[in-house]
Amino acid sequence: MIAFRVRQWHKWLSLFIGAQVMIWLASGLYMVIMDLDFIHGDHLVRERPDTFMAGYSPEVGFADILSNYPEADEIVLANWIGNPVYRIYTAEGSLLVDAQDGTQRSPLGKADAIAVAQYHYARSRGVASATLIETEADAPTELQSRKLPLWRIDFDDAGATSFYVSPHDGTLVARRHTYWRIFDFAWMLHIMDYDERADVNNTFLRVAAGMGLTLSIIGMWLLWFSFNRRKRINGI
Repeated sequence: MIAFRVRQWHKWLSLFIGAQVMIWLASGLYMVIMDLDFIHGDHLVRERPDTFMAGYSPEVGFADILSNYPEADEIVLANWIGNPVYRIYTAEGSLLVDAQDGTQRSPLGKADAIAVAQYHYARSRGVASATLIETEADAPTELQSRKLPLWRIDFDDAGATSFYVSPHDGTLVARRHTYWRIFDFAWMLHIMDYDERADVNNTFLRVAAGMGLTLSIIGMWLLWFSFNRRKRINGI
């Protein structure tokens, strides 16, 4: 009687855990066969120098920038889409200032955001759309914990490529494409975090792991019981 009930528990546990194990295997297989550099979108980004050659002297010096922005915690001279700029970081956020005339370039408008995306884009396809994302409600899950606002630039290519550009310091913050989105979905299924897709210690995963362990223990007990029962029958 006990063995019959245990078999029933084992059957129902197998139904649930078996389905989840298939999901783990399928999602895990996709993640291990895909090249991570490809998933990260390295093939979509053209390598661009971010600094200038030693000895370069901008029209507007560091002293002038510090005088205009005394609250700055960090000032960096950088190459921004082929132009010298200062990235100024403060406790309130970041700014982009032209190193030629000292004018503030941020926050970037649509045209500048598109120019940044096209500057880094390694292919020749055109821009399909540009959208400024300002609130969490409008942010897609693929942005994860990236700080808003961000410009989303979508390209008209086969991979549905999207570049995310900061309107404050003009940097390319993230790149996304179809295979990355599939990878992210597979990761969500694999770790069973259906909300933020980042917590590998969530309740669902712990419960499923516990049920899987229970299923294994029950299965081993049934196997031992089966051998024991066979021995008793053969001994009669």
